Amino acid sequence: MKFRTKMILAYTTVALLVSLVLGLVIYGISSRNEMNTQKNSLAVSARSLVSQMDDRLGRMDAILYYILSDPAMLESMNMLSEATEQELVQPDKFMLASRSDLLTGISTEYIMENSYRSVFFAENGYFISSAVKQIGDDELNQRRLIDAFDLGEIPYLDPVIAGNGHSVIVGVHPDFWGAYGNVPVYSLMKAPRIRGLGFIEVENRIDSLKTLEISDEDIRFAILVNGDELLHADVQSEMDGKKLVDIVARLDEEVRAAQDGNLYATASSAKYDLTVLTFESAALIQAGRSRIFYASFLAACATFGISMISIFIWSYFLTRPVRQLQQIVEDTSIENLMDENRNEQIGRINERKGPDEFAHLARAYQAMTVRLDKALTNEKRASMLQLQAQFDTLQTQVNPHFIYNVLNIISSRAVMADDEVICEMCGCLGSMLRYSTNNKERYARISDELEYLHSYFYLLKSRYEDRLQIFIDVDEEVKRQVIPKMTLQQIVENSVKHGYHETDVDMRLTLTGRMQADGWLMTIRDNGSGASDAQLAEVHDRLEQIRMSFLEKAVPTEAQIGGIGLANTYARCLLLYQDSLIFEADNAQYGEGFEVKVGVNESGGQVP
Repeated sequence: MKFRTKMILAYTTVALLVSLVLGLVIYGISSRNEMNTQKNSLAVSARSLVSQMDDRLGRMDAILYYILSDPAMLESMNMLSEATEQELVQPDKFMLASRSDLLTGISTEYIMENSYRSVFFAENGYFISSAVKQIGDDELNQRRLIDAFDLGEIPYLDPVIAGNGHSVIVGVHPDFWGAYGNVPVYSLMKAPRIRGLGFIEVENRIDSLKTLEISDEDIRFAILVNGDELLHADVQSEMDGKKLVDIVARLDEEVRAAQDGNLYATASSAKYDLTVLTFESAALIQAGRSRIFYASFLAACATFGISMISIFIWSYFLTRPVRQLQQIVEDTSIENLMDENRNEQIGRINERKGPDEFAHLARAYQAMTVRLDKALTNEKRASMLQLQAQFDTLQTQVNPHFIYNVLNIISSRAVMADDEVICEMCGCLGSMLRYSTNNKERYARISDELEYLHSYFYLLKSRYEDRLQIFIDVDEEVKRQVIPKMTLQQIVENSVKHGYHETDVDMRLTLTGRMQADGWLMTIRDNGSGASDAQLAEVHDRLEQIRMSFLEKAVPTEAQIGGIGLANTYARCLLLYQDSLIFEADNAQYGEGFEVKVGVNESGGQVP
């Protein structure tokens, strides 16, 4: 048997085994991951549905607490529940006022938006209902109320009385108060602890539960209340509430597969007697496993096919005449290695005859591995340096998206707390972040800078309140001039940070902008303690060093500027305007404080 045939058979066996093992590993890992994903999806869906139901029941509960916490409505309920039949038939002005107050109270916009119907009824046969939100012309008759009722006719009253003043969920039942009673609803009821005060019922339509959101459309769910009552299921099922309760009782874990092959998950409400059962059918689970099996099989076949192609190709190249392969390897070594002794050794090897080709091949392979090792070492070193450079570049970048998300969360909480100040602060800070992190434009008009400063001033006012006063007087022509972004903000920040650290006077910042005969000038002045002579000398020396480095020595920016503040602002303005720049930083000429002047000494100053 030829050497090439042996090689192909040997590597084919290895490729087949590797492909089978790879297929099994892929199937096992994918199946486990798929099962974990399904379990997590079921558990998350169950908890999500519980949260949504808690929210809906919580709003219904809030209606009950709202009614019972209003003294006027309590007094009206007390009077109406104690009224005699004659007083109900021929009410006096006090009874009419009580009816009006109670009807107004239970017909507020909040109650109308969060319930289908809210009803107060008493043992003496009196009842009053909120208006029913209109849904369609086909339900006009459903908005009519019954004429009268007997307390004993209400089938779901006993659990409410046994609730002893607590909110009780009433499962699926027809709307008792509608004239035709053909609207399926569920209720949250409360019997006040004051005996004889009556009952309050807040209803919502069962079909409103169809709007419950679930992340995976393949997941089915059922909602149980009061232990074993089936409140709602998203599909028609032969399982009633008790069968579902049995399934829940048999699940000793939050998520597990039952005997019927379905995968179940449960979640219960901590506040209400409510349990959600989510499940995925065995057929869908099996379909998912089948897809994984076929994908794993295809992966194994693809691996085997690629391996066979590689085996045939490599066997062809590896079984070429050894002398020819040897000559190729030796030619490659001659091009890269100029050592005279090595060349002589290669020449002697070429002159040898006989079946010693493998020895020559070994020597040639050894030389080649040395070269490859050096090349790989150099390549690895270069790759590491490149990765390090990329890492350092990424390390210096700032991605503000997470800050926006945090600001949105804070703003949402502030809206819930009705705190407009925090909302406005978050909005201002968000505007500042969007402006400062926009790297598309390096320059901005002074009008844009002033608009950005308004957000910054709002944040400063939030801290210093009435202690800080700001005056802005800028000509319209000056507002159209262009300066590096964040110029005015850095100067203002420098004034607030350093101008008042040794004084407690009221802070006053003045920004003025005027057009001049040969250009324009912006002046930023504070009324702080100013700068000492030593500090002024240091600032002036620093600015002069920057000017010499940029205009005379042409030193790159990053070689000289290492921070922010006046030096950074001056350097960026100097790069933009060069010799036409006006930049002065000194104590104010009149009175206390420090002022910075920025402008140009010739007309224009626009970016080319």
